[in-house]
Amino acid sequence: MEYFARFFENLQRDLKAFLYWCLVFTIFRIAFIWIYSSQLSGDYADVPMALFLGARLSMKTAGVISLVGFVLASLPSIIIKKWPAAKLRKLWHGLALVFFSICFMARIPYYKIFNAAFNMMLINGAHDDIKAIFVTAIEEYQLLWRLLAAILLGLVLSYGLCLFLRKTSVIEFKDVKYKTVTMVLALPTVVALWVFVRFGGSFDYNDSINWLSAARLNSNLLNEAILDDGQALYRVRDIKKKQDAANKVDFTSEELRGIIAACGGNKNAASLDEAFLRTVKQPKLQTQPNNIFLIIGESFGNWPFLPKFAHLGIVPKMQDLMNSEHGAYISTMLPNGGNTVTAVNGLLTGLPETGIYVNYQPISYKEKYAAGIANIMKRLGYRTVFWYGGYAGWEDVKKFAEAQGFDEFHCADEFGTDTNNVWGCDDAVLFKNTEGYLGKQQKDDKVFHMILTMSNHAPYIIDVDKLGFPREAVRGKLPVDINKDNNTLTELGHIWYGDKTMGEFIANAKQLLPDSLFVITGDHMERFTFAVEQDARVMMSVPCIFYGAGVSPSWFDAKSVGSHIQIAGTLAEILGPEGFTYASLQPSMFDGDAAFNERLYASNGEITVRDKIPENTKKYIADMRKLAAWRVIKGNSIEE
Repeated sequence: MEYFARFFENLQRDLKAFLYWCLVFTIFRIAFIWIYSSQLSGDYADVPMALFLGARLSMKTAGVISLVGFVLASLPSIIIKKWPAAKLRKLWHGLALVFFSICFMARIPYYKIFNAAFNMMLINGAHDDIKAIFVTAIEEYQLLWRLLAAILLGLVLSYGLCLFLRKTSVIEFKDVKYKTVTMVLALPTVVALWVFVRFGGSFDYNDSINWLSAARLNSNLLNEAILDDGQALYRVRDIKKKQDAANKVDFTSEELRGIIAACGGNKNAASLDEAFLRTVKQPKLQTQPNNIFLIIGESFGNWPFLPKFAHLGIVPKMQDLMNSEHGAYISTMLPNGGNTVTAVNGLLTGLPETGIYVNYQPISYKEKYAAGIANIMKRLGYRTVFWYGGYAGWEDVKKFAEAQGFDEFHCADEFGTDTNNVWGCDDAVLFKNTEGYLGKQQKDDKVFHMILTMSNHAPYIIDVDKLGFPREAVRGKLPVDINKDNNTLTELGHIWYGDKTMGEFIANAKQLLPDSLFVITGDHMERFTFAVEQDARVMMSVPCIFYGAGVSPSWFDAKSVGSHIQIAGTLAEILGPEGFTYASLQPSMFDGDAAFNERLYASNGEITVRDKIPENTKKYIADMRKLAAWRVIKGNSIEE
C-alpha cells in the first residue's frame, strides 16, 4: 500500500507536467503565428484550426517528454522509498524546457530562411561549411543574443513548472475513499491515457494525427505552426529514414531493366548511360560558338522576372537579355533541389537529387557520369573551366568537379577577397578574374565556363547603396507581398547586385568574344521571405535564360518547362552536329514536356507540389530516382 501511495502521488505530478508542456507548446505556437502573421494577409479564419490540430499533435510530444520523467521519477519510487523523484523530475523537465526554448528561438530565423520549421536542410547543413554557417548565424541571425534569450526563457519556464508542481496540490492516497478500486483501475487508466496521447487525442489509428497528416490547411505558415519543434525534428528524422530506405538499391538487374523501360529508356542496353542515349537531329545553331558560359547565380530565384514583380526592376540586366531578340527564356524552370550542392551535383552528373550526396560517393571519383555537363561539353570539343566565388574545400567541390571532367578550377582561394564574407569573394571579384582569363585566351580556343556566384547569400554585407542600388525607388514600388523594412531592402539589393555584376560581365565577355553563348540560371530559391505567402512558382522556381548570336525567342514558349539536369542535354541539342549522341535521363528542354525535382513536378507551364502530384507521376519520379541511386551506388553496369 505504501509503495502504491508513492506511485499514485508521483503519477499526478507527471500528469501535471504533461499539461504544463501542452500549454508551453501552445504558447510557442501562438507566438510563432503572431511573428509571421503578416503572411496571412489578414485571413485568420484557419488559425483556430491550426491551434486545435497543433494541440492534438503536441500531446504526442508532451507525452514522450512526460514519459521520460515518469520512467526516471515515478516508476523507481514504487520500490525505492528514498528515491529523489521530485529532484529528478525537475532536472529532466528543466533541461527539456531549455532545449525546446532554444529550438523555438532557432525556428524563428530558420523559417525566415527556408519557409519551413526544421526540415531536411538540417541534415544537408552537416555537409556544408560549418564555420561559415556559424559566422552567418551570428552576423545575420543574431545567434548569440537568441541563444542567451532562449536559455533565459528555458530557465523561466523551468521555474514556472516548479511553482506549478509545488503550488498545486495532489490527492494523497490516504484520502482516497475507494483504495482497492483505485489500485485496480490505475494501470488500465494509465494505459488508456497513453493510447489517447499516443494517437494525438484519439483511441485508434484511423482518427490519429501525425506530422504528415497534420498539414491540412491552405496556409504554409499555419501548417508549419501546427508542428511543434519536437514534431518538426521528428519529421527530419522520418524523412531521412524514408529517404535512405528509398535509396537502397535492393532491386535486381531484371527489375532495373523494367524501371529503365518505364522511364523511357532502352531496357536492352548494356549500361545505364547507354540506356538513355539521345541523338541530335537538327542543331539549333549551325555554327558552334567558341565560348559557352553557364552562369549560376546564388539564390537567384525566378520571382523577380514574373509579371507580379517584374516592375520592381531589381533584375533589369537579365530582363534585358530575356527580352532581347537574341534571348530565350523558360519561365517554368525547376532547380535540382533546395540548396547549392544539389544544383552542382545535378549539373555535374545529370542525375536527379535522391538524398545521396553524390559528391562524396566513391564512384564519383572513379568514373565519369556520361550525362554530366563537363563530359558532354568535352565531347563537343570544349575545354572545361569551373569558376566559383567560394572556397575549394566547400563540399569538396574542386575535387568533385575535376573528377567529373573539368580541366581547370578557379575559386576565391586564389582570387582573395576585399570583404569579410566567410563564404568567399564578391561577385565582382569573381567576374573580374574570369574576364582576366578571357583576355588571355587564344582566338580559336573553345572553352566552356561554368560560373557559380555566392554574393547573394547571408550575411548580406555588400554596400549595395554605394554601388547604386535605388533603395527608395524600389521601396516605393513594393507590393504588399514584400516587407518594406531596410533588412528586406538590403536583401533585394543583393539580388540587384547579382544581376548587375552578371550583366556587366556578359557585356564585357560579349565584347571580347562576340560569338559567345550564355546560359543564366539560379542554384535554388527559397531564401527570400515574403510578407504574404506565395505559390510554388514564386517560392521555388529559378530563371533560365539563353542569350547569344543565333538564339531565338521562339525556342521556348509559355508551356516550356525544364530543370537543371536537362541543361547539359539542351546544350547538346544547341551545339551538337547532326547525329551527335549524348546521354541524358530526361529529354532536352526542346523535346521534353515535363520536369521534376524531389518535391515539384512541372508540365504544360504549370508547377505541381508533391502532395498534389498524381500517383502515376509520383511513380515515374520515384523510378527516376531509383535509376540515379543505382548509378551512384552500383555504377554504370546494369548487370550486378
